[in-house]
Amino acid sequence: MILKIVIEIIILWLVFALYMEFLVRKKGPIGGIQFYPKQVQERVVKLGLITKEKIKKQSVVSMVLLLAIDLVLPFIMIIYVNNARTYWDMVWQYYVLFMGQELYDWFVVDVWWVAISDWWLIPGTEDLNHLWHDPKIKFLGKIKLIFAAVIIAVLAGGIYWGIMGV
Repeated sequence: MILKIVIEIIILWLVFALYMEFLVRKKGPIGGIQFYPKQVQERVVKLGLITKEKIKKQSVVSMVLLLAIDLVLPFIMIIYVNNARTYWDMVWQYYVLFMGQELYDWFVVDVWWVAISDWWLIPGTEDLNHLWHDPKIKFLGKIKLIFAAVIIAVLAGGIYWGIMGV
């Protein structure tokens, strides 16, 4: 079971990497503007690099796809691959898969790609880098997510359990 979960986490990493590739990296930093703090978004709009409407559209598309990655793929893995039938099995497996996926987001995206590389820097917003371009900021948010993920797992497990009608 441990090997199966590890393989599933790696699959989630690959899917998340594709998500970031197609929605963000190919478009440059403006392609990921929906992930920046509001002050940076406002500055980029003021600079004429994007409109508020485009940011809103990017936010909706990215969140819908992210929810699909975070809910649908684990559902398939937990229910159909791992054959979870109890509420508890659905909750703990979701938590492990979610946190496993978050490891990729923490280390590859938030620390290496966002906080260490200069790829995400947008000319004209350098004075706002302290709001988000710092590994300490990312780390504190992730610590909070460890505990919030328990609630997310309880809810996702409940959704899965309700869908399965077990």
